[in-house]
Amino acid sequence: MSTTDALPIISQRVSNSINAATDAIAHELENISEKDLEELLPLFRDHLPKTISDIAFDDVHDKVPPQYIKNAIASCLASKLVYKEGCSFIDGLQRDRIARVAIQYISKEKEMSTLKNALLDTEMADEERNSIIQILEDGGVRTALQIKSCRHE
Repeated sequence: MSTTDALPIISQRVSNSINAATDAIAHELENISEKDLEELLPLFRDHLPKTISDIAFDDVHDKVPPQYIKNAIASCLASKLVYKEGCSFIDGLQRDRIARVAIQYISKEKEMSTLKNALLDTEMADEERNSIIQILEDGGVRTALQIKSCRHE
């Protein structure tokens, strides 16, 4: 099988993983608090074209139906997980855990960003700092999720 023959199969697998994650996340978002939904709103903002986001994002709650926002957040979050962590990551989660892990993923991303910013303010050799930042960017979120998961088992 050539690479071009495999591309539709791979595309279908990616699509199936995104759809499964989107459905699970959308279902969970039906019961999410307004506070938690607000924390996920940047995903919706990133989903919009920049010009629309810049001009009208502050009026999003007045102009966009809540269900559309939730569905867009679910879709964006599912895509983020699949493209950053792979289909096997999603496929390896029980359906009832996908949404919880997805929301934790966003939280852990914020933690990694905080850690990276703290490193920028730390006195150490640039090479060491850059190596640590690269590790945080490449696997910090996934590792933080696994550490949390191990502690709660």
